[in-house]
Amino acid sequence: MKVLIAVIAYNEEKSIKSVIDDLNNHNIGYDIVVIDNASFDNTKYICEKMDVKVLSHCVNSDINGTWKTYFNYAYRNGYDIVCQFDGDGQHSAKELHKIINPIINKEANQVIGSRFLGNSTYKPSFARRLGIKVFSIILSSVFKYKIRDVTSGFIAFDKRVISFFSSYFKNEINDSNQTHLLSFFSGAKILEVPVNMSQRQHGRSLFNWSEIIAYPVKGFFNIAECMLLKKEIKREWMIKYES
Repeated sequence: MKVLIAVIAYNEEKSIKSVIDDLNNHNIGYDIVVIDNASFDNTKYICEKMDVKVLSHCVNSDINGTWKTYFNYAYRNGYDIVCQFDGDGQHSAKELHKIINPIINKEANQVIGSRFLGNSTYKPSFARRLGIKVFSIILSSVFKYKIRDVTSGFIAFDKRVISFFSSYFKNEINDSNQTHLLSFFSGAKILEVPVNMSQRQHGRSLFNWSEIIAYPVKGFFNIAECMLLKKEIKREWMIKYES
């Protein structure tokens, strides 16, 4: 299968080289593209010097605006799988097979790499952990099976999901909860698997205190919007996809 690794980067000049090196050292034929979310440091220059393709935003599109960029890029270039991979050093290339193989084996259409399954020692802050717990309960009640790490940025999507977010759903993607719900309503089977992650190597998380306070409010609105679109998606998209 044709696999794309989409590295999300915003001012990651201190970690992006090691991330690209890690991917190259464990590469088994995957293509790499860096989604540069309007960095104002040397992130883009370092990637280009390493001969890695870069797609740059002219303005910062917030934490999840990069999703549409790599979905559209993967769709237009005929990729079967696209994997989101953070440019801050939290994700490990040797873990990629855990989120890719279930798609290759047709066990799922979307695979979430979870920090809260298996023997992972990753521990987010209390405020973030609380937010994850709340939205985990909401999404699990919709899916009818448990999803623990709803904010994980280590995710793989198959061609069906890529097509949905590129050719059908034209609106912006605001957060991971919205992505999971829309994907599920489009008929995708979502699987969560244990992966090992590290703490970020450099820089700071975009989840500052103001974002932590605003995140639940925006999250509830996004979930409400998804629930309103549920019937429309199942009716229109399923007809289009099945045809």
